[in-house]
Order: sequence, then structure tokens, then C-alpha cells
Amino acid sequence: MGANEDLGLPRDKMKKIVIAFDIDGTLRCNCTDTCRDPNYNIIALAAILDTMKNTHLIAWSGGGAKYAQNFIDSNEQLRHIFKQRCFTKIGYNSMYGQPDIAIDDIQDTALGKINLIVREK
Repeated sequence: MGANEDLGLPRDKMKKIVIAFDIDGTLRCNCTDTCRDPNYNIIALAAILDTMKNTHLIAWSGGGAKYAQNFIDSNEQLRHIFKQRCFTKIGYNSMYGQPDIAIDDIQDTALGKINLIVREK
């Protein structure tokens, strides 16, 4: 018997939560169009979420999977967090299903079941 069962709390099997991080303006600084600086606040959030047992983090971009991978490859911490899990936003949902959480800088983003909008602009 588990602790939740002992307390009469609901139980279920652990489910993987897919969390998609946008590149431009989210993992990458948005101070100018040409800035390539990492956004350390959002990277810290990704690092924390990566420690959870039931999270699967991906990086994606409207610029394509290769664009996302190039940015991830430019930063050692990002390479460790995202481990070659880069995708294009275009068509992702039809191929893999809607992410549980999408983290983006665009206010009208509706790509995930839950959409978190960064306040970095």
C-alpha cells in the first residue's frame, strides 16, 4: 500500500509530461533580433524541470528543427538538458500530439494543452 492509498487520496500511474520550449524570445534572449545570448532564467527553469521523473523536455522553433538544434548545440547546459530533442513547431502536433505544456514568448500561443508565456520583453 502506498502513502496516497493510506490517506485515501487518488492514485494513478505516473504519466510523462511533455514540455516544449521555444527558442527565440524564450530560451534565447529577445533584447534584439540578432542577440544570441541565452535566457538564463528560462534555462534555469528547464534545468529544474529536467530533474523531474515524469518530464520529457523538447526544444522547438518555427524556424525548424535544425535551427533549434543549432541553438541548443551552442550552449553546454542546453545540450545536457535537451539531449538532441529538437523539433520544428510546424506539424509537430499532427505527428506527435499536442505537448502538455508549451513555453513561448508569443502571447497568443496555443500550441500546448497549457501555454505559459514568458515575460521577458
